[in-house]
Amino acid sequence: MSEPPATAGRPAPETPRSGSAGVRTSLAGNLNRRRLKHGWSLRELSAATGVSKGLLSQIERAEANPTVDVLVRIADALGTNCTDLLRQPLLRPEIVRAAELVEPEDETSVTLLYSGHEQGRMEIYRTRLHPHAQSQVSSHGADSVEYVLVMSGQVTLVVNDVPHLLDEGDTARFAGLSSHYYTTEESPAVTHTIVGYPRD
Repeated sequence: MSEPPATAGRPAPETPRSGSAGVRTSLAGNLNRRRLKHGWSLRELSAATGVSKGLLSQIERAEANPTVDVLVRIADALGTNCTDLLRQPLLRPEIVRAAELVEPEDETSVTLLYSGHEQGRMEIYRTRLHPHAQSQVSSHGADSVEYVLVMSGQVTLVVNDVPHLLDEGDTARFAGLSSHYYTTEESPAVTHTIVGYPRD
């Protein structure tokens, strides 16, 4: 992959941001589902966390704003983490309009489209390469996997110094830890790339 993209080139998703009430509602549902999955009552969760049954009940009713310490204790007891407890569902599609992307005509541009934590962290990129361009040499963490789809044009994917020519519509996947970059020849190209990381 190329250099980390600047967020200025990415339009805001067409989804309103939830306020604190939305976060409390998400926490309430996530906590309730995980507690029931463990087969625990509020009293049993209280005993496992040291958090009062009353406060746990308020959290599950989306009426409380628990401290970070309380969230960590609950997450540890349920075998999860605070990110999972606070995860908000996508209530509406998040749409990025291609016509609204900021892509200067005289340079390669990379735009982060989405970043998620559904089954472990993932990042989705759109990359536009001009003729005779080369992305920066890059690599990702251990156990990461990179997927690329050539949307238009033709690119050469170079992984550990071995070139692989990809035409429009071709896809490839490879270990993200490998040293890699993309190049073009006479024509420009656009790729969509997903980088998946293991759950921490």
